[in-house]
Amino acid sequence: MSLPVPPDTETILQNCIATLRDVIVPDAQDEWARFNAGLLVGALEYAIARLGDDRADQHRADLRTQVDQLRGTIEKAAHPHAVAALEATSPFEVASRLLVWGQNNPGDLADELRRVLHPVLYRQMESELEAAGPIMSAFERGMRGRL
Repeated sequence: MSLPVPPDTETILQNCIATLRDVIVPDAQDEWARFNAGLLVGALEYAIARLGDDRADQHRADLRTQVDQLRGTIEKAAHPHAVAALEATSPFEVASRLLVWGQNNPGDLADELRRVLHPVLYRQMESELEAAGPIMSAFERGMRGRL
């Protein structure tokens, strides 16, 4: 006697994509239903790409490293609101508070904050835009009526 082995998550999602794309979309009579089914295909493809890849944790760690790199400079500058921004628990919140502070307080510290934080935030944004490609492509196909 052998124990049944359930399919892995990726296989289940791939089967859902195939069913949506090959059965539901072609038979859907309503344009809105076809459009939404196409978006579901894109969302499932996005989900598959996320399996085993927690970019959010990596993004937090990368940003936390940059914030830690700035910590001494910020504390030495002793601007109370900039120092207070370091107390937030999320590195994204810290970076946001620091960049907003810098926008409202031009100068050397603001320039340094942008120099260090902008590149890592831009890289992360580009990474997320690339990862969202399946959803964006599905949306574009739907808008063009090419599901």
